[in-house]
Amino acid sequence: MGIFGAFATPVGGVLYDRFGATPTFWIGWLMAATGIVGLLIVTQPGLVPPAIAPYLVGLLYFVEEQGSSSLYMGICLDALVHFPAANTSFSLGLIAFGYSLSSVAAAFVVARFEPSIYGFLVFLGVAFTVFSFIRIFVLGDVESSGWENVESKKDSSLGALATKPFFKLAAFALGCLVPCTALIGVLKGLGDSRGIDGNFLAQVALIANCMGRLAIGFSYDQFRVIPSEVALLIAATGLAFGFCMLLTSMSPTLTPLILTWLGVLLVSFMYGGIAPLSGAYVKDHFPSNAAGTAMGLFHLLVAIGNMLWTVYFPVNTPGDWTRSFMTASAVCTVLVLSCITDHFMLNAPNQKEKA
Repeated sequence: MGIFGAFATPVGGVLYDRFGATPTFWIGWLMAATGIVGLLIVTQPGLVPPAIAPYLVGLLYFVEEQGSSSLYMGICLDALVHFPAANTSFSLGLIAFGYSLSSVAAAFVVARFEPSIYGFLVFLGVAFTVFSFIRIFVLGDVESSGWENVESKKDSSLGALATKPFFKLAAFALGCLVPCTALIGVLKGLGDSRGIDGNFLAQVALIANCMGRLAIGFSYDQFRVIPSEVALLIAATGLAFGFCMLLTSMSPTLTPLILTWLGVLLVSFMYGGIAPLSGAYVKDHFPSNAAGTAMGLFHLLVAIGNMLWTVYFPVNTPGDWTRSFMTASAVCTVLVLSCITDHFMLNAPNQKEKA
């Protein structure tokens, strides 16, 4: 419930599109605070009947994570809507980098100080409140960057979603990010199955993922020599190569551990880079009143696809790993070829006119 709540970002996105930043942060904080206070009550011994306590914990965890995701979407959309286009990708890369570091920081606090559940929830509640109130009362409204419309602008935010750019964005979510997200969740098992320290492999992959968010976001903003759609296509090509390396590394007759390392590093790096590039794509192809809805649905599709992937592609045996990597590389390759074909078909009439 909590994981689904964290990825159900259309709520925060729609709030931002329809009501603006301040109401989004208020509602996000209220949901997060409600979930945390409820968890503080439910986890106290004797206050809630044991028969319903697990269900209440799941529900409150969902509410808390829904508030967290709304706050996260508010931060992303602040950068997307109000920052200049020249800084969009790197700004979103920094936000995604901070999101990853927050989980590392939370793990460090738990490991170093070993707080009780009550103490940890109180800490989260205070952190939510302090940072939300800084955004609401100190920073206030942010001046717009002037981004109001693009070629695909519609009268409503939902109208802008019934377009080819959104279908392509959805294809990138389902075809590229879903297998990457599933891989991140099983890296320890992959490392252990290949004779590598699984925990160390996961830690290195996290570093590569964070570096991809920063390096690709910064590079794209600095040079901008290609459209955001082409940049996403290059990232998808990198993912296809990465999964092909992982597929080759599962050969039963060889033990090419270098391919396992290269595949994991390449997939993790490109996976991180899609976060800033997808933001640039949204800014290039959607009006400002549809950006939150588009990004929210983008993240939700990843969550739904990841749940289905883990059901249909469990990894318990070497054969399961091979089947998973083969499917991932095939899906990424088909997506890349489809986008290339669409690009040439779209530009063919223009080339004939020039001729």
